[in-house]
Amino acid sequence: MVRPKCGSCHRVAEQIRPVVEEHGAELRILNVEEDTQLEVEFGDRVPVVVVAGEETACWEIENEELVEALLSAGGESTSVY
Repeated sequence: MVRPKCGSCHRVAEQIRPVVEEHGAELRILNVEEDTQLEVEFGDRVPVVVVAGEETACWEIENEELVEALLSAGGESTSVY
């Protein structure tokens, strides 16, 4: 979950992109400003990384933490938001 003018959001997206691709998952960038429900739920608490429907991290994530979440989700159909 991101906001367009959030520098940390762009940095985290670029950080996790190769990790997500390496594990065969899909990276979807969702703008909370385009979805009222997401904006209410996440507000300014972005970036948020969600793996297979589970919130995995907020603001920062270590690549190792993301790999662990991807392996736990166990599948190429896994989406990361």
